[in-house]
Amino acid sequence: MRVSEAINSRRSMRVFKAEPVAKADIEWIISNANRAASNGNLQPWKLYVTMGKARQRLSTAILKAMDEGDHGPGGEYDVYPKEFTPVYDTRRKHVGKQLYTLLGVPKGDAAGMLKQFRKNYEFFDAPVGMILCIEKRMGGGQWIDCGIFLDQLMLLAREKGLHTCPQAAFSRYQHVVRRELAIPEDQIVICGLALGHADPDVAPNSLITERAPIQDFTTWFTE
Repeated sequence: MRVSEAINSRRSMRVFKAEPVAKADIEWIISNANRAASNGNLQPWKLYVTMGKARQRLSTAILKAMDEGDHGPGGEYDVYPKEFTPVYDTRRKHVGKQLYTLLGVPKGDAAGMLKQFRKNYEFFDAPVGMILCIEKRMGGGQWIDCGIFLDQLMLLAREKGLHTCPQAAFSRYQHVVRRELAIPEDQIVICGLALGHADPDVAPNSLITERAPIQDFTTWFTE
């Protein structure tokens, strides 16, 4: 698979098959993603991989916390800006409307939205659930490094015929994730990553998000 094919076929899947993923394939993906560029070759990423009963235990623990109103201290970083300018607000709302339309959840259906949101914590039934972390002592540059590493995990998964879904939702229940996976207090839970065989026949997985034309964000200097 060409890099461009992996990039253009990658999208966030929200329905996965129960079909397992070979541990050897996961190790191959992680080993190759580990070649990701990092400033000063710090390689600051910390990755926790859950499968089988361990993945189910993590999901069960988070859903139990939700049901009991145990929200803990919340996320350790702002997933979104505190205020949206119109262009970003429009993009966010548009993709949300597209997704929930495909899911058959109408606007104002709070119960339906909550039901769908809870599926995040089951990794959308993917057999592999990863948690990406970084040490608190690291700076903004190392967060960029982790983003590059995360992207390479997703693209390499495509080469193996697999799909993924990056999930910032796990940062909300970082206190449960930390407890279940024995993550040290000096690390921040950045996000989760669902990995597996996506079901191509379900509506939510047909969503291909729109992208801005390059002239909207690119400035050229030629002389």
